[in-house]
Amino acid sequence: MIEKLRDYPKTEKFECIDTIGVPHPYCITPKHVSWASDKFNGMLNTNAIKDAEKHGARCDICKGKLKYEEHEQAILVEVDDERELKDIPELKDYLLSIKERAEKDGFAGFAFKQKKNGKEE
Repeated sequence: MIEKLRDYPKTEKFECIDTIGVPHPYCITPKHVSWASDKFNGMLNTNAIKDAEKHGARCDICKGKLKYEEHEQAILVEVDDERELKDIPELKDYLLSIKERAEKDGFAGFAFKQKKNGKEE
């Protein structure tokens, strides 16, 4: 999904730099790895993960409350501004400018990585 971000608009203050799992990343377990090794020639890909779920493997964070497909991705937006996010009106404008495309690309929303004093926080 990160390749989809290459063409997203970038400004002096805002850049789509990565994706992040929401509500959390899907956490692979030894059962997934074993299943992929035995049934998918060692290839731990989406098909192997989904098939392993059919045979008892689960996300190790939510313990199967969510299936693989229910773990979504959000866009990680780097914000180069020291103000609180709620105090940056340009952020709302930026997000609204990319919202339709983000939805079309299948992203669940946005998360933020803020720079303060030139340092990431």
